[in-house]
Amino acid sequence: MAAKKSGSAKSSGGAAKKSSTSKSATTGSSKEKSLTELVSALAETTGLTKDKAREVLDAHAELLVNELKTNGSVQLAGIGKLKMGMRAERQGRNPSTGEAITIKASKTVKFSGGKRFKDSFQ
Repeated sequence: MAAKKSGSAKSSGGAAKKSSTSKSATTGSSKEKSLTELVSALAETTGLTKDKAREVLDAHAELLVNELKTNGSVQLAGIGKLKMGMRAERQGRNPSTGEAITIKASKTVKFSGGKRFKDSFQ
């Protein structure tokens, strides 16, 4: 009988877990915000309409990408710095087969938090 209870608790626990994660996604407490939630938060904070807030976020993202492409780094005042980086070609393993593969070189973006940004988490 105990085994039956734990089996049913497992199945109901999974359902409870799903509902709690979707609930926290709407409150934003433990899951990253979606673009829609960011737009809503920005609109509420600044008094802009949601359409204008989305335009601002899109324009900001485009500016960051363009600046990274041209200069290789972007200083975000009070937050930190985004910097272009390179990953060298390296050897890896296919997780399904265990076969050795070569992972090609790629560009990446590195973030380095500023002092005020880092101190806000302590």
